[in-house]
Amino acid sequence: MAKSSRHDESVLQPATSKSNSLRTTVPVSIVNLFDLKKGDKLNWGIEDGAEVIQVAKQGNRVIR
Repeated sequence: MAKSSRHDESVLQPATSKSNSLRTTVPVSIVNLFDLKKGDKLNWGIEDGAEVIQVAKQGNRVIR
């Protein structure tokens, strides 16, 4: 896959008023690039303490 230089931004919002969890919107460019669909599960992780967020569609390769 070719590397992209495009950068998108999303804002974290409280998931509920009674939760410490946060939610965000996946930018449409990422949805299209990885063919994400409603109901897909994403795994979130940190690699070796780096300031990088890895997101992977469950069952697929890691997306960096």
